[in-house]
Amino acid sequence: MIKLPIHWWSMRTKFFLLLMLSLGSLWAAAAQKTPQDVEVLAENVSKEGTLVHAVGNVVLYSPKYLITADEAYYDQESSDLELFGNITMLEGVNYASRSGHTKINLNTDKGVSDPLFFFDESSNVWIKCENAILNPETYITQKSIVSSCNTQDPDWKIVFTTGEFDKENKWLHLYNPVFYANDIPVLYLPYFSFTTDKTRRTGLLKPEFGMSSTEGFYYMQPIYYAPDVDYDVELRPQIRTSRGEGMYGTYRFVDSKYSHGEITTGYFKEQTSYAEDENLKNSSHYGLRVMYDRSQLLSTKYDNLEDGLWLDLNYLNDIDYFNTMRNETLSYDRLVTSRLNYYIKQDQDYFGLYAKYYIDTSKLSNDTTLQELPTLHYHHFTSPLLFDNVLYSLDYKANNYTRQEGVTAFQNQVDAPFTLYFSLLQDYLHVSVSENIYASHIAYGNDDTEDNEGKYWRNYHKFSLYTELAKPYDNFYHTMYIGLDHIIPSTENENGYIADFIALNTLAKSTSLTLKEFFYNSDGEKKISHKLVQFYYDDYDYKYGDLENDLKYHYTDQISFGHNLSYSNEFSKISRNQVSINYADELYSTSLRYTYQDSVYKENTIYKITESTTTDKDYSYVTLYADTKYFTHYNVFASVNYDVQTDEFRSWAFGFKKTLKCWDYSIQYRDTTTPKLTSSSIDSVNRQGIMFQFNIYPMGSVGYDFSKESEQKL
Repeated sequence: MIKLPIHWWSMRTKFFLLLMLSLGSLWAAAAQKTPQDVEVLAENVSKEGTLVHAVGNVVLYSPKYLITADEAYYDQESSDLELFGNITMLEGVNYASRSGHTKINLNTDKGVSDPLFFFDESSNVWIKCENAILNPETYITQKSIVSSCNTQDPDWKIVFTTGEFDKENKWLHLYNPVFYANDIPVLYLPYFSFTTDKTRRTGLLKPEFGMSSTEGFYYMQPIYYAPDVDYDVELRPQIRTSRGEGMYGTYRFVDSKYSHGEITTGYFKEQTSYAEDENLKNSSHYGLRVMYDRSQLLSTKYDNLEDGLWLDLNYLNDIDYFNTMRNETLSYDRLVTSRLNYYIKQDQDYFGLYAKYYIDTSKLSNDTTLQELPTLHYHHFTSPLLFDNVLYSLDYKANNYTRQEGVTAFQNQVDAPFTLYFSLLQDYLHVSVSENIYASHIAYGNDDTEDNEGKYWRNYHKFSLYTELAKPYDNFYHTMYIGLDHIIPSTENENGYIADFIALNTLAKSTSLTLKEFFYNSDGEKKISHKLVQFYYDDYDYKYGDLENDLKYHYTDQISFGHNLSYSNEFSKISRNQVSINYADELYSTSLRYTYQDSVYKENTIYKITESTTTDKDYSYVTLYADTKYFTHYNVFASVNYDVQTDEFRSWAFGFKKTLKCWDYSIQYRDTTTPKLTSSSIDSVNRQGIMFQFNIYPMGSVGYDFSKESEQKL
């Protein structure tokens, strides 16, 4: 028996050393080039008729193979090749084999080899067998072992009686396989197959397995179909033995060099017993998502034109459409939003068409949800008017607010500033004075009141002083912007009814001070960014708006801090406070964020201040994630989402993942809360338990969820 190599890389190194030695020995050796484009090099070469005999550091070249061996017989007429001793065969760039004795015909690529060690470099999968039948497209092996671990004492291996490896489709079929963990048999199957291919091609993708105490055994087998380079289809049939069955699918396409898109849809059917036990409103769940992005639609046909289209359409009949997509809970917002954005820009003009459609998953009916279908937008960019330092711009929007039940509205609004700009003190101080005209008209529908329209218009003056400074120091570089804006209302008029969902430019007389500054180190890396904003109002009951301070500090490449603070001068207390700390290096990473928001918090901008931005209650939340790779092959992690206000954990998890060359597994404890739609309300399900995940490269993963569920009212 020929001893097989322990590690492929040592085998490759040995091969190239052997090649160099053989080439060096050719000064005294013979060389024969055959009529079949096969070249044989060795320390000693002899020829009798058409039979070439090579001994000692044999190197053989052919259009398909690069071979080394101790001894070789090659028939130039029949192309039969027989090799002996320490045989290494390289076939293309991915396949390599090692054997003690091989017979092969170089014309037909048929032969036998015993014993054989075969290696697929693209997937790190190797096969070791007592004998093999070689064919142009397949290897058939007997009494074999397969693994992707180290060849010496592999962590896992599969022992099988007969196997077939399809080199063309990169698919391995195993008969009577026995799965081993080290040397311990753990599972027997009459047949098993998997692919070693990582390229984009039609076939089966890695399946997902799982177990749940309430949903039973979970199995999903993705099917991938890629007939062409510009589109593909992925189907994901699944079964949950104690719950139901479903099918999800995604169609991806590229229809031009400027665009791409995808369509995802799915359907899941609940078992009658499960739907009744869980009191679900719907026994089936379905949905659709269409995404399309195109950077150039008309601009390829017209000069000096820029346009773009973004489409993201979503529909679902209830929240369990998301919950059944995968075995693990997905992250989603309560409000599912569909968007359509299209813009076209040329020179100084911009046109936009926007649409938003909302599905509120917390409601039993979506009839009262306010939609924005559509919004029309025109903007004329700042341009000179008569003189270079006299500027103007124009902004117009038409918003259509609609719904099945409740007040609807169509709003037209125009904002037109006229600005005089100049600089003083050798361009250190910049001054602008603007006259601003704003008008809005709202027409209502579905309104039982007599007020079926609202009108608002105003004229205000805006004075701005600002300076932009930059100064280099020995070890850092500092830039700073300081701006003072003062708004003086001139004329204002309001008639009719203004609904609470209508946004208006209603800010009264105010002054705002803004500071922005950045610090860079000597390598040009941003270390500190700081922004400070303070508003002062003349005509409100309270004079000072919230003081807003935003600070980010990159202490090192690994450590960064963030602090966002809003202080309410009206109520003399902090209205919003968010602190974040982040750390990441090769071994450790962690992120800690604390957010507090008082019910008095308001959004302050120079264009809008409305009571609709206040919250109903205080909000206080802590999120933490940390992991470490300190332990060799292990990644230990933990995450927490804690609601300080209600004194409860929204979700938390901890566990570890062990990763080796050929396999990994993870164990984690999870406590999560997810919504579900019942026949009478939106409830939530609290799931607690241990999740075990085991993944074998390149075959796939198996998971088991030891969890229990409890229903909660939202």
